[in-house]
Amino acid sequence: MTEQVLVFTLGDTQYCVEIDAVNEIVETGDIAEIPNAAEHVRGVMDLRGETTTIVDPKRVFGTPDESTADRVIIFATGDDQSLGWLVDGVHEVADLAREELESVSDDDAVRGVIKEDDRFILWIDPASINETIDRSRPAK
Repeated sequence: MTEQVLVFTLGDTQYCVEIDAVNEIVETGDIAEIPNAAEHVRGVMDLRGETTTIVDPKRVFGTPDESTADRVIIFATGDDQSLGWLVDGVHEVADLAREELESVSDDDAVRGVIKEDDRFILWIDPASINETIDRSRPAK
């Protein structure tokens, strides 16, 4: 069984999330910093009149932050709110086979890794990660 996923990069690592979890992809705009926010919260941005919390998943995953994020992947998190992840690049929507998914962690947020051609893609569950992030979001 194959599923459509959105493939993106954080640093040198490729990740993917199920495309159904993604609301939209936007360019990085003006992000207003929030004093005393959690380390992974970069701030908020206006997305068509709605305040959207922007987080840096590199800080969540402990990935070195050496590159410049140029896109934001927007996820709905419930309560009609959205959350954006800063990513270095969005590459493609791909069909990946679940049978090829190899478990690499006991962490619920990491579904596994897929080896495709000459690359590894880390398949992550944004809902699990966003639940953790959601607890540290500023109140609306």
